[in-house]
Amino acid sequence: MTQSLNRIQFLRGNFKAEVVVRPPWAVSEEIFIEHCTRCDNCIAACHAGILKRGGGGFPEVDFSKAGCDFCQACVNSCVEKALLLTDSTGQAPWQYKATFNNNCLSEQGITCQSCGDVCEMRAIRFKMVVGGRALIEMDSSVCNGCGECVSTCPVNAIQVKYSDPTETLHE
Repeated sequence: MTQSLNRIQFLRGNFKAEVVVRPPWAVSEEIFIEHCTRCDNCIAACHAGILKRGGGGFPEVDFSKAGCDFCQACVNSCVEKALLLTDSTGQAPWQYKATFNNNCLSEQGITCQSCGDVCEMRAIRFKMVVGGRALIEMDSSVCNGCGECVSTCPVNAIQVKYSDPTETLHE
């Protein structure tokens, strides 16, 4: 993940840093930018269609239509080693987790559990409270940051954000 202003943003007066999610197993941002040739092999290899050309022509993840199933096709297509699977025995693809903002329908008392229905990891659950209302419960310790929940949310209340593994995860 990187938070930086690019030259175009600066010249247009957009001083808000954009959060960029690189493809799974991306090396550090500095090394990624140095090694990635913008060949689009990873974009073409992504059967979910979540990789797109972003700022500077570098690949970025877009969860607006689907989530990542971590099939490793992007990693296998990267000959420049900007995406690198160093240990195939369980290396996490990234340190991203789903987060919710205040416009979540469940938090407003409206029945909606679309994100929980698609969460394969069962990180998103709902707890019934008095009045028939279901409150969202997020178990960040099991969330793999796949982003499947993002596209199903009717009010765009979910984002996938970097989560520092050294911090305590909670909702």
